[in-house]
Amino acid sequence: MIRLSLALAKVGGLFVVFAAVLGGMALVTGAGVLVDSAFRAQPPLRLAGADVVVSARQSIPRKEDLPVALPERARLPLSLVATVSGVPGVAHAVGDLSFPAAALSGTAGRTGDPATAGHGWSSLAMSGRITAGRAPRTPDEIAVSGGKVGQRLQVMAAGRSGTYRVTAVVDAPGVYFTDAVAVTLADRAGGAVDLVAVRAAAGVDPGALAQKVAGRLGAGPTGGYEVSTGRDRADAESPGAAASRGLLLILPGSIGGISLMVVGFVVGGGLALSVNRQRRDLALIRAAGATPRQVRRIVTVQAVAAALPAALPGAALGYLLAARFGDLLTGVGLLRADQSLAYGPLPAVAATLLLLGVVRVAAWAAALRISRMPVIAGLPEPRTPSKVRTNAGLLIMLASLVLATLPLFVRTESAAVGPATSAILAVIGLALAGPWLIQQLTGALARSRLMARAPGPIWLAVNNSHGYALRTAGAVAALGMTLTLGLSVALTQTTIATAQSAQAAEGMRGLVTITAHELGGIPHDLLTDVRATTKATAVTMTTVATEPLLLGDDPGLMSRPAMALGPDAEGLIDLDIAAGSLARLTGDAVAVDEKAGRVGEHLDVIMGDGAKVRARVVATYRRGLGFGPIVVSRDLASAHTTTGLDSAILARPADVADLGALARRPGITLASTPDGPQHAATSAQSLVNFAVLAVLMGYVLVAVANRLVATTTARREEFAGLRRTGAAPRQLRRMVRWEALLVGAGASVAGLALCAVPLGLLGIGFLGRPLPAGPLWLAPVSVAGVMLIVCLAMEVPARKIIH
Repeated sequence: MIRLSLALAKVGGLFVVFAAVLGGMALVTGAGVLVDSAFRAQPPLRLAGADVVVSARQSIPRKEDLPVALPERARLPLSLVATVSGVPGVAHAVGDLSFPAAALSGTAGRTGDPATAGHGWSSLAMSGRITAGRAPRTPDEIAVSGGKVGQRLQVMAAGRSGTYRVTAVVDAPGVYFTDAVAVTLADRAGGAVDLVAVRAAAGVDPGALAQKVAGRLGAGPTGGYEVSTGRDRADAESPGAAASRGLLLILPGSIGGISLMVVGFVVGGGLALSVNRQRRDLALIRAAGATPRQVRRIVTVQAVAAALPAALPGAALGYLLAARFGDLLTGVGLLRADQSLAYGPLPAVAATLLLLGVVRVAAWAAALRISRMPVIAGLPEPRTPSKVRTNAGLLIMLASLVLATLPLFVRTESAAVGPATSAILAVIGLALAGPWLIQQLTGALARSRLMARAPGPIWLAVNNSHGYALRTAGAVAALGMTLTLGLSVALTQTTIATAQSAQAAEGMRGLVTITAHELGGIPHDLLTDVRATTKATAVTMTTVATEPLLLGDDPGLMSRPAMALGPDAEGLIDLDIAAGSLARLTGDAVAVDEKAGRVGEHLDVIMGDGAKVRARVVATYRRGLGFGPIVVSRDLASAHTTTGLDSAILARPADVADLGALARRPGITLASTPDGPQHAATSAQSLVNFAVLAVLMGYVLVAVANRLVATTTARREEFAGLRRTGAAPRQLRRMVRWEALLVGAGASVAGLALCAVPLGLLGIGFLGRPLPAGPLWLAPVSVAGVMLIVCLAMEVPARKIIH
């Protein structure tokens, strides 16, 4: 069977399969690396000397779903250090603190993230050692990884500026204070630590010790503590990194799913081309007694034989693609710079198995019709599209229009699901109903009066496209898919981002933003200094988890970014209040979108560190798209953030000169155009989506170009027959050129038509106009690109075989 299958194989169609699987392996393997990295913690960064790390639980479990990650640090009671120290096998246990710290002058060496760069001296026992000098002993002494012993540094620690003398140089990142000073700066007078770092006694296995510690503390899936060893220590050390790894599950899932669909689409087209070229051979095999199942097996063997050689080079390209994608995620802030990707063999193995499954299904579908045909019917190439296939395609396209209306009823980010899903369904419908649509349109054109006076090459091109509608529709559907998905995803993102930015800009009109990212947060005295010049309010960005608030939210508990404001935001930030007042935003108070609740109601909120709060709703507002569905009070947020510092100050530029002087302080940045709380995440995700889309669409265009080249090359006998009837080579080349124009025009019209309705409805829902926002020049550029690729892919091989 294998020898017979390979003997019958046609190189052109199988090369399309090889190229499709090569690109598909790269995409799916790259997505798999990101997914694999999400399940693997990174090596411990700072507390590498600890064998066991105890932390508070930094996630909320959900039934039948991934847990909700908590990015803000949850604290541990100081008494836990003594409890852990008493566990048999523990040689040393240290309570670890982290708080904002950054050098304003001089050289401090490696400090890491300024939001968590400050530590107590006792932490050094688990993170490094002294290379010069002695331990800090007085409140004005510190240890750093750079500089010289004896030098004086001005340091902003926990929002307070001070001058400190370096008494030690260490080989660990960070700024180390005496333990007493660290407790004061971190505001832990009540007795709380971030982590408990444990070193095992000589000869004690860390895994066994971790089990003992967990037993003593009652840690486990239902407990309040987590006991980590090995690579899992990094999650305990950096809860923000653990939370960001959730993104590595969500994004690659969509990338891999769409990639598999596209690969199946392209592979199916390539196999259909190969099967059509083998129709006579397969019909003869049927006549010799082969069963339909054996015919399908022949095609499957050919497809697998073409796919297997592409697995290894495709996987190698996938690992390179994952590295570039990881750099992109880090660059836009969706992945921590200290979070590395895991490059194991599992993604390549999983991608190979998945794509072989897709290839087998595509081979079965490509061979199904011919395997069931009578022997005589299998000889000519079929020219009549299946009615079942056509009706199914039309129904799916109709269903896509229903989904496209979602933005008219849901004005949240969830509305993006409507146009995206509508585009995918429309593409599937086009692939199924495309042959019938092509046959009807080209038939009407062939019967028109225009064709009666058309030159011979045009008449041949139109009638060829009509007679071989299945062949023409494959290219039209694939290229139309490129246009539809590309424009839908790109313009959906830009439209929602524009609507969010417009609402946020309207709410913060006339304000400037002061930030201090290099200091880990806004210094405590800065807000007072700004208020001495003009009216200002502080803003804190955090994360909260709630049950669904708005129509379209995912069911169950979900986390979302939230802005924290105080009562002084009244009159500065305009959320378009529907009821209540921001002046009442104190204590355990929240404001919500007017569709999410009413003033006086209570709402269960889980803060970013896992603390559960029963908050009262004191205001409702209409600008939920720009500011999110919930705003919490600063009083509520300040006790539940990692740094305890504000994220920014919003001020009226009453005296630009004075504000400019404040902004010239070290580490302070002044921006004249404030960004809304949704801007950073939306912009980053949009950039990532555009990059993924560009790679995916590039792959599709290359794959379709390969298919068009193979299809044109396979028409050698057809061209020879036309030459025998008197057609000149020049006429045949013009015929192919007109066919290319018909294919390109059909794909362009289909692609634009299928995305026009969803994008128009999205524009009406979010912008009040039947036009999306964003780079509309993408449409003509995409059409020009499609036309160019089609013309080159058909014209170049035709010139070589037409003599």
